[in-house]
Amino acid sequence: MNITNFISCDKMNAITESILQKAGISTDWQGSVVKINIDVLIEFEYELEIEWKNIDHYSPGDTVLAAIIPKRKLIYLNDAKRDFFMEKMGTMNFSKAHELGHWVLHVTYQQDYEQLTFSDSETFFCRNQAKKPPQETQADMFAAYILMPKDIITGAVNLLKKRGCVNFGNLYKLKDEFEVSISALKNRIQDLGLLYFNDNIIYLNEAEAIGQMTLF
Repeated sequence: MNITNFISCDKMNAITESILQKAGISTDWQGSVVKINIDVLIEFEYELEIEWKNIDHYSPGDTVLAAIIPKRKLIYLNDAKRDFFMEKMGTMNFSKAHELGHWVLHVTYQQDYEQLTFSDSETFFCRNQAKKPPQETQADMFAAYILMPKDIITGAVNLLKKRGCVNFGNLYKLKDEFEVSISALKNRIQDLGLLYFNDNIIYLNEAEAIGQMTLF
């Protein structure tokens, strides 16, 4: 019913691009960033609802951001973190996409929802942890891929390179255009090999970073 093993980058790219294309959203670079409206995907493509509710009790001691209740086709955003989300819109979007990732990868993969049965207690929820279970890592990966499609983010970063303006000021502008967090943007860029980050220094690639560090 669900994916529990390793998902390759190519496989995740195929999954997320198929979702976007089915929704009529282009994944091609067309000269500028078009933000992926994750709410539209969640509510209209998957008929899931989004509600605010205090869900700190799901994992006391952890920072719980969001959850999905499969039986109710419902995504909760933690109302106890509402102020944080309002300040960090990119983190809120990523949390929504993360929960959609659970739905796609771990709830309905290879089966229609109508064929599945769930108990009231079955819940997926995301929280800040140093070491994440595989399903949480997969949901994070899904969120990054669907919010920042490969060709679009590649085109955006290559444009910065072409203009000679790769710096954190422009990366912060880019994260606002994608409406994601700066950490999510940096991770996606580095995973694609577009840039390399070390101690808040931006390198064109890892080899350049290693070369610079060996000089000192």
